[in-house]
Amino acid sequence: MKKDFENPFGQKDTKGNIKPMSNLLDMAVFPGTQGGPLEHVIAAKAIAFGELLTDEFTAYAKQIVANAQAMSGLFVSKGYNIVSGGTDNHLMLIDLRNKNISGKKAEQVLGKADITLNKNMVPYDDKSAFVTSGIRVGVPAITTRGMTEKHMSTVVDFIDQALTNADNDQLLEKMAKDVNAFMEQFTLYPELG
Repeated sequence: MKKDFENPFGQKDTKGNIKPMSNLLDMAVFPGTQGGPLEHVIAAKAIAFGELLTDEFTAYAKQIVANAQAMSGLFVSKGYNIVSGGTDNHLMLIDLRNKNISGKKAEQVLGKADITLNKNMVPYDDKSAFVTSGIRVGVPAITTRGMTEKHMSTVVDFIDQALTNADNDQLLEKMAKDVNAFMEQFTLYPELG
């Protein structure tokens, strides 16, 4: 601005004085729409965008969808209600009301079996957001570790077994060992070399 002036909107500062237009413009830019240059975020985005351009990432993304679709079909075959009827992305939302277990309890039970997912509300949910009637299941983490469609039946079997034996702590403890033994073939941090 060449020459500052009182803002025509009548906005005042804490002392009741009309703010100058330059102050309104400055506040609209920062903190309104712009923050500081966070170099670590810029670097992370550069790495992510670079990875997105590779053939390996395309194959990984396709594997994620294939795994999710395989998993969704397996859940349906066991009588689980996938909210959208299936999936065409990386996750599925499962309504557990026909299985007589809340999303909160399912999340806790699966945690005891060392299976990580989260409770989630479903359409027309009759439970609060703190309890929920559903769970959200995603496959990117297990796909990253190397699982393919053929492994989804084992994962779904583990989840089903835990949910149908939700009050059997002994079985859940044994399942945690079985889950961890199964996952040993999918190393979290593969050796570089």
